[in-house]
Amino acid sequence: MVLLHVIGLIYMFIALAIVCDEFFVPSLGVITDKLAISDDVAGATFMAAGGSAPEFFTSVIGVFIAENNVGIGTIVGSATFNILCVLSCCALFAHGVLHLTWWPLFRSTHFFYSTFFLAVPPNKILFPSFWIFFIHWYEALSLFIIYLLYAIFMKYNEVLEAKVKKCCPDEKQLNASEEEQRLTVLQPKAIMESPRSPSTYGNETVNSMNFNYAHRIQHDDLDRSHSLSNIRRSSGIRRQSIPILHSGAIFRNGILQLMSHGLDPLEEGVAEDDVKSFLRENFQKAILEEEEEKPLDMTWPEKFHRQVIFLALSPILFPLWVTLPDVRNEASRKWFPLTFIGSILWIAFYSYIMVWMANTIGETIAIPTEIIGLTILAAGTSIPDLITSVIVARKGLGDMAVSSSVGSNIFDVCVGLPIPWLLYFIYEPIRNQEMAKNFISVSSNGLACSVGMLFVMLIVLVAAIGLSKWQMNKFFGVVMIISYILFCVLSISLETGFLACPLKIC
Repeated sequence: MVLLHVIGLIYMFIALAIVCDEFFVPSLGVITDKLAISDDVAGATFMAAGGSAPEFFTSVIGVFIAENNVGIGTIVGSATFNILCVLSCCALFAHGVLHLTWWPLFRSTHFFYSTFFLAVPPNKILFPSFWIFFIHWYEALSLFIIYLLYAIFMKYNEVLEAKVKKCCPDEKQLNASEEEQRLTVLQPKAIMESPRSPSTYGNETVNSMNFNYAHRIQHDDLDRSHSLSNIRRSSGIRRQSIPILHSGAIFRNGILQLMSHGLDPLEEGVAEDDVKSFLRENFQKAILEEEEEKPLDMTWPEKFHRQVIFLALSPILFPLWVTLPDVRNEASRKWFPLTFIGSILWIAFYSYIMVWMANTIGETIAIPTEIIGLTILAAGTSIPDLITSVIVARKGLGDMAVSSSVGSNIFDVCVGLPIPWLLYFIYEPIRNQEMAKNFISVSSNGLACSVGMLFVMLIVLVAAIGLSKWQMNKFFGVVMIISYILFCVLSISLETGFLACPLKIC
């Protein structure tokens, strides 16, 4: 029976990824279009909600139904997974070294630290609120206010970045000779005008050229060939995967794409007439907004491995396809409210089944729910973010990988935790007027230490980037994956009582 629950749990992870990527996030994209929200704010709010919906509903279920710490454990574990494991995979699976700039990391880490150290009342100034036995309504509200401040900050992100960099010039910039040398290799014109045919370039060479081309393409050449505004106007809807460097926008790629094409869905395009067409087309597809996004294709596939995947996922795909209009289809675009609400209901349903199966597995093999949340549920609900970040990293966008990973944690902590708590404080007095509680208890000392380790791991991230000289290389990847393994081992040891947590809950 446990094996069946494990299989069912994995199936729920896939179901959550599909409904988020194929229906929920596209509906959010339509909403941002209708509201004329800027890309920065959309990425920090609506798109972050799409990527973190499983963690959010896990937290809701933990507060209202399971009445345990599974939601907190999942969000803390997911935050650590995003910081350490996701970025480790980005560094290890990237085609080359990813060069980083300081602003995205500076912005995201400061807000992430603020979520804990600014959301503390004066009488608890020495202790972040998650280490205390009780969570009060004003602590939950203060967390959500920080998220609102983050969204406002992202609205003016580009202006603030320009002013800060004007006052504090980036000393890490390449000198003129290094920049000129690099651009002689990565100059778009030089690549475009090359007479060599694709057959004279190996697959790895073309992929490497595409990687560097994405990383250092000159904006003036891109603007002359195909402006960003023109590309956006050519799409039926704005893609949910708008990659804006140094912003909060999220570049999303679905799990269906991974299963069908692998990590490089554009790799099959190598057999073009020349490298010029290949690089231009793939760059526009991968880095800007490619062609109009295609709706979910429910036709019987031709290749055998896709047929197997189609049959395996049909119990998920068919109910979603029947009940939710696909807003990527122009004719269904007007039904985006139905897709939005329906997606939320499906996510809630899948999250309930996921938490139920996880609790059953934990009870059967005597694993605390906190450990299940910190490890299994955290990793499972973060799979879409892992896929997205790795694909982004393989296109050369290291800054986006870092900022999206840390930025999604801001949503998890500032929305995924306080909103269920605030709803509880509203609902509990109505449900039980005589014995209503004005606090929520967090009764796990091991979880308190795990939160403390999350702070330490963020410091490890900054230190590793510094030691790597602002590059995401293999050394960086190894340090991150070792840190994540260490976090998991220590968290399990603390929850099982093998190690004593020095942070005692009062």
